[in-house]
Amino acid sequence: MIYQESNFYHVYNRGCNKENIFFSESDYNNLLSRIDETKDRKNIEIITYCLMPNHYHFLLYQDSERPVSDWLKSLFSGYVQRINRKYDRTGTLFERSAKPKLVTDDNYLIELIHYIHANPLKHNFVVNPIGWKYSSLPYYLNNEQNKLMSQRAILKYFSDSFNYQESFHEYLESKKYEEEIK
Repeated sequence: MIYQESNFYHVYNRGCNKENIFFSESDYNNLLSRIDETKDRKNIEIITYCLMPNHYHFLLYQDSERPVSDWLKSLFSGYVQRINRKYDRTGTLFERSAKPKLVTDDNYLIELIHYIHANPLKHNFVVNPIGWKYSSLPYYLNNEQNKLMSQRAILKYFSDSFNYQESFHEYLESKKYEEEIK
């Protein structure tokens, strides 16, 4: 895929053999710190994210000509090296390179935000997605500022956190999260 400036991308990946990519709370926190340290240098905006034991989802906005893939390679090569050292392991952690999908439709973008936030529920990690702490959902629901996230989507598509809460509740009620997103 050719990444282009001023576009949204859904990026996701999972562990090799569907195995875990996070083994402890410190692993999640380490990746979140790496994201915070690198996203601005690479002109990446994090719109939505969810980190789960064996996979992740990001909705990103590429704010320059520098492709999202450059940031992803840098971010995850450092993370994999750290995990391999920490757990005395070798080889690949991920099944393949991150899968990107260009997002050009506003309705699809809104559904994707909900899908990413509901993913821990879909995979039975929680009974309520609000309980998953490695996600951008709390910031959407409470309209909180977060140094990791851009406010671009919430300001454009939802007038405030209450609007997002209502929209997300409808999404959960519909059980659309049980379907694979296309």
